[in-house]
Amino acid sequence: MKRILITGASGYIGNALAMRLSGKNKIMGFYHNHAPSADSTIIWEKSDLSCTETIEKQIQLFSPDIVIHSAAIAHQSLHKIDRKTYFEVNSIATEKIARAAYLANPDMQFIFLSSISVYGEHGLTIPVMESHACNPTSDYGKSKLDAENRLLNLITADQLRFLTVFRLAPVYDATWSFNLDRRVLAPLKLAYLKFGSGKQMMSALAKANLVDWIEFWIEAEQSRMKKPMIFNICDQNPYSFLEIIDIFQKSSGRTALPVLSCPLSIIYAATRMIGLFFPGKREWIHACYEKLALNLVFDIKKMLETGFTPAHDLKSVFGSR
Repeated sequence: MKRILITGASGYIGNALAMRLSGKNKIMGFYHNHAPSADSTIIWEKSDLSCTETIEKQIQLFSPDIVIHSAAIAHQSLHKIDRKTYFEVNSIATEKIARAAYLANPDMQFIFLSSISVYGEHGLTIPVMESHACNPTSDYGKSKLDAENRLLNLITADQLRFLTVFRLAPVYDATWSFNLDRRVLAPLKLAYLKFGSGKQMMSALAKANLVDWIEFWIEAEQSRMKKPMIFNICDQNPYSFLEIIDIFQKSSGRTALPVLSCPLSIIYAATRMIGLFFPGKREWIHACYEKLALNLVFDIKKMLETGFTPAHDLKSVFGSR
């Protein structure tokens, strides 16, 4: 039985991991704002990741064999969160947790849930491999890449022994599909929007595939290789925007809506104009056009070579009428 610490354990991804892994392992779940579901098999700890002393004490007492760091601030926006906060929570806190966990147990395995946002959107060679240069455009993506680099520096400094980084594609399930909705839905969800031809391809990740993968990985022998490992984590195949719309239209859990065409030239002009009013966010605002206009597909050969095969996709998750 492994001792596994999960940060963000009451969140969208962290809670699913805690529920799945608690059957075979001893779980400590860190949460911040939202009280977790009652589960006597999990040790729940209310934790502020900015409070280093408290975090260190909690980790020292538990002495985890594995840390799955899923706590983060996500979803870039114009006003809600500033760059400093992204870096304090997503990057600096990540390094602090890794340092504390290593001191508690030098043989601890650190699993960091990063994002394909670290690659950015410009000049990508499709499908994007893990070795591709990273050029993130959002504060979120930049903070995730900075966290990765901080962890790699700990490896170099012999202050972290086992590290795996999972760069996640946009995650979804039947109850929460924001990462897909914003590619195909009009404001107020009044209609579906077909941007340009609608044939643009994107990688996505069913939450069930992510949970399956992490369960598979922590039981795999290669997970304890001394060389840091980075994986793109996505569904087996990418989806076109037209395919996403079609699956949503046929889903028993969603309302059928009209489909309207939207020329990409309008989106281009809109993002350039908005960027003039928000110069500090201009790079990210401009990248919103690329997310709608370009193929954003990520290579998962490295994941598949481990023997893992994603079992879920859009059709199986959303079903049909």
